[in-house]
Amino acid sequence: MTFQFSLQKVLEYKENEKLEAEQNYQNAMDSFENIATELYHVLKRKEELEESYEQRIKQGVPIADIQQIQDTLSHLYKKIDHLQKQTQSARDSMNKEHEILIDRSVDVKKYEKMKQRKYDQHRRDMLHEEMKQLDEISVQQFMSK
Repeated sequence: MTFQFSLQKVLEYKENEKLEAEQNYQNAMDSFENIATELYHVLKRKEELEESYEQRIKQGVPIADIQQIQDTLSHLYKKIDHLQKQTQSARDSMNKEHEILIDRSVDVKKYEKMKQRKYDQHRRDMLHEEMKQLDEISVQQFMSK
C-alpha cells in the first residue's frame, strides 16, 4: 500500500503561494536597492556640489554662478527629499513582502510537518501489519507441524 497525503493539493497550493511571495519579496528588494542607490548618487552629487560651491566662494566668483549653484542645490534638495520618501516607501513595501513570505513559509512548513507525521504513521501501520502477518504465518506453520 503506497502512501498518499490527503492534503497534497493544499500543500502544492501553499508551495506555489510561497514561491509567489518569494518573487514579490525579491522584486521589492530590487526596487528598494534601485531607489536607495539613486538616493546615494544624488547625495554624493550634492556633497560634491557643496564642496565646489565653498571652493568657488573662497576664490570669488560672479553672482550668476552662485545663483546657478544655489538653484542646482535647491533642485537636489527637492530630489533628495522625494527619493527619501520613495526609499522609505520601498523599505516598507519590502518589509511587508518579507512578512508575507515568512507567513507563507510557516504555512508550508506546517503542511510538510503534517505530511511527515502522516507518512511516519503510515510506516508504523505498515510495519505493524507486516508483523501481524508474520505472526499469523508463524502460528500457521507451528500448527501445521
